[in-house]
Amino acid sequence: METNPKKGNASLIASAVGGVTLGWLLKNYVSKQQKLEEHQSVLQRIKQFEKRLYEDGQKRAYDIENIKREVKSRIEV
Repeated sequence: METNPKKGNASLIASAVGGVTLGWLLKNYVSKQQKLEEHQSVLQRIKQFEKRLYEDGQKRAYDIENIKREVKSRIEV
């Protein structure tokens, strides 16, 4: 039983190239996922800051409205 050594080498090379390619693709995928997670945490921090800013604005608007009512009630008395 004779086997062609070129055919065996070609399949060995093809499987090695496939393995290297698959490893490279997997590494890139994991790297991109980590970057997305880091990006996500930055987005979450920005959203939290925006929420605090909005809540502070609401509180100040409420305080200003109370001051206006108090001034108006003192003027009318």
